[in-house]
Amino acid sequence: MALRAPGALAEPGDLRKSVVKVFVRSAHANWTSPWQTQSQTSSTGSGFCIDASRQQVLTNAHVVSHAVVVRVRRYGQAVSYPASVLCSSPQCDLAVLEVTDSGFWEGLGAIELSEEIPPLDADVLTVGYPMGGENICVTRGVVSRIDLMDYTFSPIGGERQLVIQVDAAINPGNSGGPVLDAQGRAVGVAFAGLRASANIGYVIPGAVVHFFLRSLRGTPVGLAKGLCSLGVRLQHAKSPALRRLRGLEEARGDGVLVTDVAPLSPAADAGIQVGDVLLAVDGVPVAEDGTVPFREMERIGFEFLITRKVVGETMRVQLLTGGKDGQAIAVPAELELKADYVEKLVPRRDGGDAQPSYLIVGGLVFVRLTLPWMLSRFREVRKAPPELQAKLWEHKTSPKQEVVVLAKVLAAEVNYGYEDFQCLELLSFGSYSDPGAEGPSQTAESLKQLYKYTSSMLGSKTSEPAAFLRFEFNGVEIVLDVEQCRRSGAGILRQHGIARDCSHDLLDDPVLSRL
Repeated sequence: MALRAPGALAEPGDLRKSVVKVFVRSAHANWTSPWQTQSQTSSTGSGFCIDASRQQVLTNAHVVSHAVVVRVRRYGQAVSYPASVLCSSPQCDLAVLEVTDSGFWEGLGAIELSEEIPPLDADVLTVGYPMGGENICVTRGVVSRIDLMDYTFSPIGGERQLVIQVDAAINPGNSGGPVLDAQGRAVGVAFAGLRASANIGYVIPGAVVHFFLRSLRGTPVGLAKGLCSLGVRLQHAKSPALRRLRGLEEARGDGVLVTDVAPLSPAADAGIQVGDVLLAVDGVPVAEDGTVPFREMERIGFEFLITRKVVGETMRVQLLTGGKDGQAIAVPAELELKADYVEKLVPRRDGGDAQPSYLIVGGLVFVRLTLPWMLSRFREVRKAPPELQAKLWEHKTSPKQEVVVLAKVLAAEVNYGYEDFQCLELLSFGSYSDPGAEGPSQTAESLKQLYKYTSSMLGSKTSEPAAFLRFEFNGVEIVLDVEQCRRSGAGILRQHGIARDCSHDLLDDPVLSRL
């Protein structure tokens, strides 16, 4: 193969020592029965040493997702060593492993991580342990494209980051391995391939890896909070009529229209409003199609100017404000914002902002509405009830707000008549002390709020004795007998092999539950 980049590609022989095979046993969440996990599965991936002094190996987050056991094996060796997941970010699809056995590190050096984005047509090597064999595999290719991508491949989209597309083969098992440039530096981490096409692989750039490591400094061990966002939805401003109405010059081709602002977001805090026009971020002009200049003759979506920020960093946005609500003149403005993560009303990422939680009351199984639950229950978002689909695009109006859903009913005498009720949003709940004497109701705001209320009603020493619990949904209601709930609760759990009536995260004291 003739090399077209200046100089020859570094020989991978010495670098192979720093590339490891990762063996994982994992137990994924069971979203439809959240009191248990799925059966354990085994998988393999790749990783490479990034810091020998700290005993750290880098891999993909999806390689070690829901891991219960992780082991790593060096090139040319038969022995594998135990590793622990030090930190992980599903949105960056990166994880740091710690290997404390000194024998693993004997004679092992780190591979240098480059922050430079390689030029188009630059030669690269992918090194890892893909399917099809036990030994290390090296493939050659070139950089085909630089673009933006949502690393989580969410069916409803998500925050996008820089991605390198290469024509070197990236197959299952390659994930987490280094992609090397002509100097032997890692320009990125292999993480995905396009199934429908041959020789299209995707690489997380070294710049994103450095961002990931920088954003986790000083934070507790565990999952990264997420990527920063303005918290706005935008519309291209290509229409000449729209541009004239919003006070934009037709010939300049700059600016995108703000069509929605999340109440709990940096944009809302700074005073950005629907109808404003975003012109620039940190002095970089945003074009009418939402792109910004990137290197010579390249353009990418402006979001990467936001998602590359660490929480708390400052960013400046230039706007045209006014020219709406009866105002005829659009006024330029510059605002300073603090970069931050915007929490979704419906959590999106399994192992990230979405964790399986549940509450069982009289056989009624309540859960938080999350995207992983929807996908597990309906396979595709479009097959979910329209009212639940709509929640994906709504915003939080208070920090603790959630959507609570009656997922299913564990049939028992206490819930006779309601056995087929499922996938209904809980709107409110309350109690009756006796027939016809309705007590105060509460709007459903969170699963923990519902847990606290039902616990107080079903507790043996409640100060507010109630005869009935009432749950209101869209167009239907469920009424349960409180005393029947008390008597039947333990039996329902025992019949279905459920250890407790709620998930640990709902408990103020994890040792306690109603049982």
